[in-house]
Amino acid sequence: MLYGLLAVVLAALIYSQVATFSNLQKGGSEKSSEGSNKQLGTDTPKMNARLSRMSLTGFDVALAKQFMDKDNDGRCDACGMPVEMCISSGQLQCNMDPSSTIGVLGSQHIHADWKVYVDGKQFYLEPFAMDMSNMNANITSSFIHVDKGANRDSPDCASRSSRDCAVAPEKTSDVLHMHAKGVPLWLFFRSIGGDFNGTCLTLPDNPQFCSAEGKTLTFYVNGKQNNEFGNYVFNNLDKILISYGDTGSDVQAELGSITDFAKGH
Repeated sequence: MLYGLLAVVLAALIYSQVATFSNLQKGGSEKSSEGSNKQLGTDTPKMNARLSRMSLTGFDVALAKQFMDKDNDGRCDACGMPVEMCISSGQLQCNMDPSSTIGVLGSQHIHADWKVYVDGKQFYLEPFAMDMSNMNANITSSFIHVDKGANRDSPDCASRSSRDCAVAPEKTSDVLHMHAKGVPLWLFFRSIGGDFNGTCLTLPDNPQFCSAEGKTLTFYVNGKQNNEFGNYVFNNLDKILISYGDTGSDVQAELGSITDFAKGH
C-alpha cells in the first residue's frame, strides 16, 4: 500500500516536470510565458521563442542515460520511472536524486565571455557552435554551448532579436551560454569530443595538453586563478581564461583579450 502511494506521488512529480518543460518548449500561454520568464531571470518575450527551439541533443540524451540509468534497465535509478520520461522532461540528472546538481533544461540562461589559449595561440571554437536551426545536427550540448550566431546584417536577423545576432567584432565563440542551473565546464568540452580537468585540457581529435615538463595548465575567473577547472560552474557575466603554456609565462595579454560581449546577450 505504501509503495503504491509512493509510486503515485513520484509519477505526479515527474508528470509535473514533463508538463513544465513541454510548456517551455511550446511557449505556453501568455500567463505561463510571463511566469517562465520570471523564473529564468528575464522579462524578455524572446526567451520563450528561443527555448521553443531547444531540446536535448544526442550527446545530452546519452549522458543523461549514463547519469540516470547506470544499470541500463530503462528506468531511472533514483526514482524508478522510465528514464525516457525523465529525459523528455528536460532532465540531465534526476532532480529527485538528492545528489543531482544540474537543473532542468531552461531553468536558467546566463552567459560568460571566455578564451582558450594553447602555447600563446587562441583555440577557436567556431566549428563547434550550436546551430539552433538544426538541432538534429548537433553533437554539442543544449545545456552549455557556444551559439552559431548570425551577423546582424544577414537576412536571418531580420526576424530575430538583435541580442541573437552577432555584431562585429564579436565572434561566434566569444560567449559561452548556459541553459540550466549547475552546469560544469567539463560538460562543454566533453560535448565537443574533449575534456577539461585540473591536469589536462583535451581538445577535439585528441590533442592533449597536460601540466608536465615545464608546461602548465591554468584556469582564471575574473582575473584570478581558480582551482576548480572543469568542475567550475560559471556565473552570469564571468570572464574565463583557460591557458596552457610555459610555466611562469605572462598571461596578462591573454586575460586582456577576453571580450565583454556577454552583457549584450
